[in-house]
Amino acid sequence: MTISIPDTFIVDNSGKYIMSIRLWPGGLSFSAHNPNEPKSYIFRNIDFDRNIPYSTSLKEVFFANECLVWPYKRTCVLSVTPHYTLIPGELFSEKQKNEWLAFNFTSHEKHTLSDSIGKEDVKIVYDIDEEVYEFCSRSLTNPVFVNYLTPQLIVFQKQSQAEKSGHMFVVIHENRVDISCFSEGSLHFVNTFTFDRPDDILYYTLYIWRKMEMNQLQDQFSLAGDSSLCGKLTQSLQVYLQHVSPIEIPSEAYLMGGEILQAPMDLILLPVCGL
Repeated sequence: MTISIPDTFIVDNSGKYIMSIRLWPGGLSFSAHNPNEPKSYIFRNIDFDRNIPYSTSLKEVFFANECLVWPYKRTCVLSVTPHYTLIPGELFSEKQKNEWLAFNFTSHEKHTLSDSIGKEDVKIVYDIDEEVYEFCSRSLTNPVFVNYLTPQLIVFQKQSQAEKSGHMFVVIHENRVDISCFSEGSLHFVNTFTFDRPDDILYYTLYIWRKMEMNQLQDQFSLAGDSSLCGKLTQSLQVYLQHVSPIEIPSEAYLMGGEILQAPMDLILLPVCGL
């Protein structure tokens, strides 16, 4: 499981790069870019054998790829987990974050972390496998752990600030779909659902649209994910909603190079969300 990297990307200049590792249930994604060098973005993806413990595969990848443990300007570890909950800032306490997560997920026995959601007075509390957390903490130089939803919610919040209408954002990845709703920069809803077929996504989005009392003629619907799946869903959604469009990727991301568009939405938005 070796990661191929450009010849110009070496340990001697790694200190100029920001490196991100995305830990998702089926594997690992690696990205790196030099903020001062346009079109320097590197993206690689490795699928794991799901019959082997995740931590075992992760260690094998690290041991086979020295570039993962080079000294970087900044190192981020993006955790993709369905176990998360949002807590209002006035109620949040570091001492209670385990209790908040355990209340919503009875099987929760992992390491608990938290992020702030932009200017929202909200914390997202989430988990990461304890062994994976300890291994990354030992192997990487001062890693910053981030929930995969955090960069998405920060950017979507900024995009909705100037809008007078409501806005639903839908991001499809692996076998899950993330749905969030905003109004003039305020977050009103976020949840993640598993799906087996496209009709499941259509059902979830339209059900939540109705429950949130969003306007079919005025409010915005934005979608990102597999292009063929998004194309079919867009056609179906346009029967019910007036404004359906792809999620807008900030212009700064395009300056980093074409490979960034191969990355999942959370990795695309991580360098531009201001974390």
